[in-house]
Amino acid sequence: MLTVFPDHRIIGIPAPGSNRCASRIESRMEAMKKIQASDTRDPAKSSNALLDLAGYALHQVLRTAPYDMYVTHMKVHVPARTGWFRIERCYYDPYNASVETRLTFRDLKVSGMVKLYDEKAVLQDPLLPLPVETCNMTLRLRHAGIGISALPVHISRGNVELRTSAQFEKPEFVSVYAYGCRPPSREHRRSANIDTPSVPEKRLEADFTQEMEDVFLRGIQSLLTRYMEKQLQPALKETLMANMGYTISYGR
Repeated sequence: MLTVFPDHRIIGIPAPGSNRCASRIESRMEAMKKIQASDTRDPAKSSNALLDLAGYALHQVLRTAPYDMYVTHMKVHVPARTGWFRIERCYYDPYNASVETRLTFRDLKVSGMVKLYDEKAVLQDPLLPLPVETCNMTLRLRHAGIGISALPVHISRGNVELRTSAQFEKPEFVSVYAYGCRPPSREHRRSANIDTPSVPEKRLEADFTQEMEDVFLRGIQSLLTRYMEKQLQPALKETLMANMGYTISYGR
């Protein structure tokens, strides 16, 4: 695990006066972090902070088994002490009036609840289907990065409408763990026409587990990217308006 590093924020192409791009991003990031103090009896647990992704869900129809895979109750755990993220780049480009920032995260752990639904049960009762399997998955990311850029698309009476785009950058280390996620039953394998002598049992189980891990990994990467893009948009908008000469008013 990396040690806490000094502040290496880079602010390029400063506008007249002070460019507070990195400061705005940093303030927004810290505001997002919530200290997990619900269980003070467990020091290891209470030493972590988390971002609760309540309201978000992942869904994928699996290929290796006739299941619909849903992931809910996702939480992003981050180190509680300082230095859990680093602002690699944050600047305003006056040539195209854009703002760009790039963040890296020291160590992220994402947990989620997985529910597998039989496709037949979903068709018969789409509102209240019963899952055939429930398990948990955990994803570990080290030095993952997210780059975000913002451009003004409409300016009216001092109000700036932004177009943002974000990209997830490959981390240095990735691991995915599934807890209690069992392979499909023999009945489901037979109905899916994949229980044949040419497909060994171990290979089938491995393919099933690998597909679930891939779905979780891709889904979390996409979700984190969109979540951070949405959360940092106000800070990017403030930076853009300030550098374009608009006065920022927060009201009362």
